[in-house]
Amino acid sequence: MKIAIAALGAAALGIAALGVAHAQDAPTSTVVHRVRQGDSLELIAAEMYGDRTKAVLIVEDNKLPRGHVLKPGDRLRIPISREVTTSPGDTFESLAATHLGSARRAPFLAEINGIPVDDSLPAGTIVTIPLTVAHTASTPESLSEIAKAYFGDVRQAELLRRYNFLDKRTLDKNESLVVPVFNVRSAAARQPPIDAESKARRDRRRDACATSAKALPAARLAWTFGDYAAVKSALGALDPDLDYLDTNDAIEVAVLLGAAHVAFGDAEAALATFKRAVDRQPHHVLKRYDYSPRILGVWQAAGGQVE
Repeated sequence: MKIAIAALGAAALGIAALGVAHAQDAPTSTVVHRVRQGDSLELIAAEMYGDRTKAVLIVEDNKLPRGHVLKPGDRLRIPISREVTTSPGDTFESLAATHLGSARRAPFLAEINGIPVDDSLPAGTIVTIPLTVAHTASTPESLSEIAKAYFGDVRQAELLRRYNFLDKRTLDKNESLVVPVFNVRSAAARQPPIDAESKARRDRRRDACATSAKALPAARLAWTFGDYAAVKSALGALDPDLDYLDTNDAIEVAVLLGAAHVAFGDAEAALATFKRAVDRQPHHVLKRYDYSPRILGVWQAAGGQVE
């Protein structure tokens, strides 16, 4: 089936010429839209994506026939990008495996969110999951043609090749690939409501970061004066929330708190705290002239590096 609905505009017609494409049922999410009097595909696309030319995504997800006329009361599935809230231990690899079908797509997920792929993800972080479209070639098609139709940019052909782990630049007839529609974001007002657990993680991260911003300066000052009790007092409340802090803050809190535990002779607590720091950033290094041999010994026992 080819799309030939004049109202879809140039972008939709470009995709129609390439062949069938439909938004995947999984992992891409959809919301249901009930057609209202006066609705058109372009108006719905403008409402959902801020771009009338993206009506083709709605057409394909619903497999609408050529010349289909919307009627008030009709129900349409609208493919959307999503926001997910990370849990402790989530990585771009695990999120890509769950939501994009392969851990190897982690770099793409990191890029769309503007975060280096090798950064650890604090729990409570909001990560955008792009909508994807499954494109099936009706005739032999080049990746450049497909990129031009979906992105308006033939240079995105390389993105399509890498995203689909292809070693060629042309699709055979009836061969499919996945198009990650990174350039389309669903309107914030059209996002599904956040669930209670995700909201709790977001709130916990917000509160932990606010507490850290106040506690860390006091702990640093106390450390310089050798007031290890004050260090523990300032940072102790953050210990349960290390997973929710930005990586640099989490490491600093864990190192200072672990070192204070060592000063009080509690090597077991220090080891557990240092291990959490190493888990967040395995390559973090402590310098020999900054810490005592006792502290460095526990740090190394936790798997930490010293120079």
